Amino acid sequence: MTERAASSLMRAARLPVVLGTLGRLLLVLAALSLPPALVAWSHASTELALRLTATAAALLVLGWRVSRLRPLRAEDSDIQWNEALAVTGLAFLIAALVMVWPLMAAGLGGIDALLEATSGVTTTGLTVLRGLDQADPAVLFLRAWMQWYGGLGIAVLAVALIMRHHASARRLLETTGERLTDAGARGHARRVSAVYLALTLIAITAVWMTGLAPLEALLYALPAVATGGFAPSDQSLAGLPGATVATLSLITVASAVSLPLYARLPHRGLRALEQEPELIALLGAILITALLLSVIAALTSGLPWLQALGQGFSLGVSAQTDTGFSTTEVGDLPAASQLVLMTSMSIGGCTGSTAGGIKLIRLLIIMRLVQLALRRTAIAERAVLQAQVGGTRIAPSMVTATLQLMALWAMVLLTSWLAFLALGQPPLASLFEVVSATANAGLSAGLTSAELHPVLKLVLCADMLFGRVEVVALLVVLYPPTWLARKRNP
Repeated sequence: MTERAASSLMRAARLPVVLGTLGRLLLVLAALSLPPALVAWSHASTELALRLTATAAALLVLGWRVSRLRPLRAEDSDIQWNEALAVTGLAFLIAALVMVWPLMAAGLGGIDALLEATSGVTTTGLTVLRGLDQADPAVLFLRAWMQWYGGLGIAVLAVALIMRHHASARRLLETTGERLTDAGARGHARRVSAVYLALTLIAITAVWMTGLAPLEALLYALPAVATGGFAPSDQSLAGLPGATVATLSLITVASAVSLPLYARLPHRGLRALEQEPELIALLGAILITALLLSVIAALTSGLPWLQALGQGFSLGVSAQTDTGFSTTEVGDLPAASQLVLMTSMSIGGCTGSTAGGIKLIRLLIIMRLVQLALRRTAIAERAVLQAQVGGTRIAPSMVTATLQLMALWAMVLLTSWLAFLALGQPPLASLFEVVSATANAGLSAGLTSAELHPVLKLVLCADMLFGRVEVVALLVVLYPPTWLARKRNP
C-alpha cells in the first residue's frame, strides 16, 4: 500500500470520530432552537416560528443520525486536539448558517441574515437591522437568545449535557480556552453552566428592578451576560435610565471575569481572587480606558467633567468587556477616542469569560517578558530569571502560543482592513469596524449597515468567526488535512 493510500485510509477511519462529536453538537443546536420557536409561536410570528421549528427538526434528525457513527476500533474513540479544534470551529460556523433561513423571515437578505446570525452566535453585536424599537419581539428574542448561548459556548453546553467520553470532552473544552487542571471535563462544564445560569437570573432580575418591562429587561439582560451587545433599540443604551445603564455595565464586568472563578469562591473564599491576576488587570484596564475617554471627551468636546466621566465609564466598560453597548454614536467620537476604544477592544476580558479580544492573560505575559528583558540588562549574565504571572511560571509553550495568536490577529486585521480600503471605505472607520468584529466587541463606527458592500459583510463575518474561535480553529477547518489525519506519536 502506498503512503498516499494509507493516509487516505487513516483519514477515513478518523472521520466517524469527528462527525460523531459534531453530531452531538447538532443535537444541542436543535434544543437551542426550540425556545425562540416557542416565543415566536406565542407572539403569532408564524413564519419565523415555522422556520425555527423546521430548523430544530432538521438538526435533531441529522444530529441523531450522525452522532450514532462509531469508529471501527474502540481505541480510536478519542478525538484528537486537531480534531477538537475543527469541531469547535465548525460548531460556530454551523450555528450561524442554520439561523440564516429563520432570520430571513425578518425581511433580511441572505448575506445580511448571515452577518446577523454570525454576530449573534459569536456575541459580537454588529447589526444591519434598523427600526428595532418597532421590530417583532420574537425576532428580538431570537437575536438575544443567540448571543446568550453563544456566550457560554456550544462546546461547553454539549459537554455539560450529552458528552460522555472524558478525554474527548476535555479536549473539546480546552479548545475554548478553559483551564481544567485536574478537574473532570463534564463536572467543570456543569459548574461553569451553573454559574452562567445564576448570573443570567441575577441580571434579568436586576435590570427588571431598574424599571424596565419584563420582556425589555430580558432582551437587555441576555446580551449583557453574554457580553454580546444586541440591544432591542437602535439607540442601544441611550435613553435608558441611569440606574439601568449602571446595572448593565456591572453585569458586563461580572461576565468578563473568568466564570470558573465564581465556582471556586464557595470553597476557597476571597483567597481565590488573590490568584487571579487577570481580575486586577481587568479592573485596572477599565479604569484606565474610562479615564482616557473622559479626558478626551472633556478636552475636545467641551463636555462637563461629570458628563464626560459618565460617558467615559460607560464606553470604557463596553469596550474592555467587548460588549458593544453604547450611550453615544461611536462614529462621532474624536479619532483619539476611537483609538483608545480599539486598543481596549483588542485586549478584551479574562480567559474563561464571555468577553472577546486576545484576553488579558496574554497582555500580562507580554508585559512580564518585557519587564524580564529590562531586568536582564542590569544583572549578571549568568543569572537565572523566571517569568511568572500570578505565581505561575510562564512556560515557553505559552509564550509561543501568545506570539502566534498575536501574529495571526495582525494578519487578519491587516487583510480585512485592506479589503475595506480597496472598496473605498474611510480608513479610520474601516479599521475600527474590523477591530470590533475580530474582537467580538460590536461597537460600530457606522459602516455596518444594509448598504455596506456584500463582500465587506462577508469579511466581517469571517473576522467575527476568527475572533470567536481564536483564528487557529477556523484555519484548521479551512484546511481539512490537519483534522482528518492521525497525529504522529512523539
